[in-house]
Amino acid sequence: MAIKVDQFHRFQLKKIKKNVKTDLEKAYPDYKVLVSTDQKIYWELEQLEEKLQKDKTKKKTLKREFNNIKNLMKEKA
Repeated sequence: MAIKVDQFHRFQLKKIKKNVKTDLEKAYPDYKVLVSTDQKIYWELEQLEEKLQKDKTKKKTLKREFNNIKNLMKEKA
């Protein structure tokens, strides 16, 4: 999951990210939760969601794009 944080709230990124992650882990205990506040990740997930809404992606393509986004999340650049 990627969350969009307003410019003013960027001073509290760690706290916001931690709170969102704990809330999601409580709501979905059977799933692995990944939370990002990176705007690029947010943008990539938004594009992927639009493709899903239009039903223009195949399962194989969807999985590949999602794995690319997960790899971007792991990068520390």
